[in-house]
Amino acid sequence: MVGTAPFPSESKAEDSAIAVDGDLAIAERAIYFVSGLGADWRVFQRLQLEGYRPVHILWQRPQRRETIEHYAQRLLKQVTTENPIFVGLSFGGLMAIEMAKLCDPAQVIVISSATTGAQIPAYFKVFRWLPVQLVVPFKQLLWAVHWLLNWLFGLSDRDDCSLFKQVLVDTDPFFLKWAINRVVGWRNQVLPEHLVHIHGGSDRVFPFGDRSADVVVPDGGHLMVLNRAEELSQLLMATLATSPAQS
Repeated sequence: MVGTAPFPSESKAEDSAIAVDGDLAIAERAIYFVSGLGADWRVFQRLQLEGYRPVHILWQRPQRRETIEHYAQRLLKQVTTENPIFVGLSFGGLMAIEMAKLCDPAQVIVISSATTGAQIPAYFKVFRWLPVQLVVPFKQLLWAVHWLLNWLFGLSDRDDCSLFKQVLVDTDPFFLKWAINRVVGWRNQVLPEHLVHIHGGSDRVFPFGDRSADVVVPDGGHLMVLNRAEELSQLLMATLATSPAQS
């Protein structure tokens, strides 16, 4: 269980885990999950990936005006395996790509995200000229319009909405403002090797990402890892099977 502190000082991950069934020992490969803006490890909790041990990259409190490249370098300290596998959701997809540029990953999977700066939706760029995230009490704003966010993120089930609302409440507003600015200013043009982009056909946050995605999930919303976890688990297992580390 991940601690409730919003920004732990460090996260330790062992290189391997051994699951013992009688006399049979099976080594599970670590897979590093990077959650989205305003989200945490809980959005991945329903995924079932046999043979893999989830390691959740924990957000650190950003330094004022810290670049996304420098922040990625700090997060990379939580990765303890060679040739890691990254799975990044939304803003976590951007971070996974930035982390991948600093190491030699076996595979990078981004879900409901963008892979280059050109794929950031135009409405995000409004924040560049009208930086309301710097002047509005953003956490309170998110709480007030959580019903609209449920629609935006493609959630309708009561349990899903309740979980998402709690995740928003637990989000650090300083981190949220910093992350929005990093999305707005992301200029990436470098695609790491072994990159796979999975996107929902009905994603309202990144509405046109399916045009460039490697795998498109029909009618999938932005948080399909949560409300279509079984289907996403199967897609992830199929994608992981194409990793050079498995050949």
